[in-house]
Amino acid sequence: MTDWLLDTLLATSALILAVLLVREPVRSYFGSRVTYALWLIPAARLFMPTLTQTVQRTIPAQTGFNPPFRYVGGEPLAMAQVAVPEPSLVDQLGGWPTIMVSLWLAVAAGLFLSRLVAFHRDRRAILASSVRTTRIGSIRLVRSPEILSPVALGILRPIIAVPPDFDALYATRERRLVLEHELAHHRSGDLLANLFAFVLLCLQWFNPLAWAAHAAFRFDQEAACDARVLDKVKTVDRADYGRAIAKAASGRALLFASALDRPTSLQRRLKSMLRTDNPARRVSGRLIILSAIAVALPLTASRAIEYVDVLAPAAPSAPAVNQTAAVKPVPIVAAATPVPVALPVATAAVIQPSDDVSIDDEWITIDGNRKHWEELTPAEKARVRSAVANAREALARTHIDREKIMRDVAAATNNINIDELQASLASSQAGAAEALRGIDASAAYIRASGQDPEQVKESVRRALESARAIDVEAIKRAVSAVDQRQIAQSLDGAEQSMRKAKADLDRVEARMRADQKP
Repeated sequence: MTDWLLDTLLATSALILAVLLVREPVRSYFGSRVTYALWLIPAARLFMPTLTQTVQRTIPAQTGFNPPFRYVGGEPLAMAQVAVPEPSLVDQLGGWPTIMVSLWLAVAAGLFLSRLVAFHRDRRAILASSVRTTRIGSIRLVRSPEILSPVALGILRPIIAVPPDFDALYATRERRLVLEHELAHHRSGDLLANLFAFVLLCLQWFNPLAWAAHAAFRFDQEAACDARVLDKVKTVDRADYGRAIAKAASGRALLFASALDRPTSLQRRLKSMLRTDNPARRVSGRLIILSAIAVALPLTASRAIEYVDVLAPAAPSAPAVNQTAAVKPVPIVAAATPVPVALPVATAAVIQPSDDVSIDDEWITIDGNRKHWEELTPAEKARVRSAVANAREALARTHIDREKIMRDVAAATNNINIDELQASLASSQAGAAEALRGIDASAAYIRASGQDPEQVKESVRRALESARAIDVEAIKRAVSAVDQRQIAQSLDGAEQSMRKAKADLDRVEARMRADQKP
């Protein structure tokens, strides 16, 4: 969780900075509405989940006795001698990451609630002193002495509030344009966007870029609303709309409402109104923003690796150990023979270059039909040429290292020390019995560390049973049964089969060369 929060903070900060840098060039070419849509890019990043890559890793399977106790000098250390440290206050509170995240969220929640209370206080004051005048669709129009300029507020119960001297301050055409501006805020969902933007600001209360972005976002919202209104009016109305904007610039802006802008940005607002949006450019700009979202989100997404532990195949227990089977002739020949050529053992006489083509002396078997080379069709000959080329390549890579194989067989038999194995098993069984007694004596300490003594004892018992099940005599018999002469004979047969396979390929290739001569 902490990693995701940190990655998201860094990614959104980078995207906010990018938007702040490109918003004016975008406004000059694509218009104010496309500029306002740029803020979707950092906002969308907040909803990007972590991209998790699953990695499978193999862990060795436990065999024999592995007691859950530390050893000192080869002797088990009783749990009664292990003191459980008292957790510090920071650990009791969840560690520093948890403390910092809790502090961060507490400040964010305090900032949001304080501003929310202030907004509702202002809203109640406006409505308490207001006089309802009319209704425009589902939107109420009221007059209130608590405001100096028109303002749109209310997400679920939309309202447009105007000052009492609204008719005196604004001419007829100006009043219509100002009301159209506030209606555009309601229809475009700008008030809901303001609420969401402030939530994001609260979550990044410590980030200077977030405060700069919030101010720029509110300006772009007003400029986009101006563009929506001016799209619907005549050219002669632009001057009236500009005068209405100037008159309303001294009004009070509510946090979650949309009021006409402050005097400090009035000049920029009026300058942006001089540009006429090009519909084709506006569509292109929105498509570019959607493409930017599709590219930026995966590039900046948080990434995590989820490891899936898979137990490696456990080594067979002692009764199942069969050293003769481990080094018997057929596996050795198979290990020395790569696919696709399956070289036979000494008694076989067929080389199979592919699954459906095999060669045996003068005969070629293809799709189950046994033929001489001269009886093959052109298509069948082409298949045989390809199969022979593959088989020749496989034969070139095949090599039987007789000396290494014999050394490995000798090492497999000599490295097993029966006396050491018996001593190790006896020591493990004694250690398990001592561990069981230590668990009973230290049950209180085990429970204090969050474990169940009975479960620990059960794991020790299973390990003890595993150690007792090892049959040393069976291992001894398996080791003594290894016959190195039989291994050598098998290697002789494998080498003979390879020589025969090469001779068969030579004969077929000679026929192929003769067949190609004019």
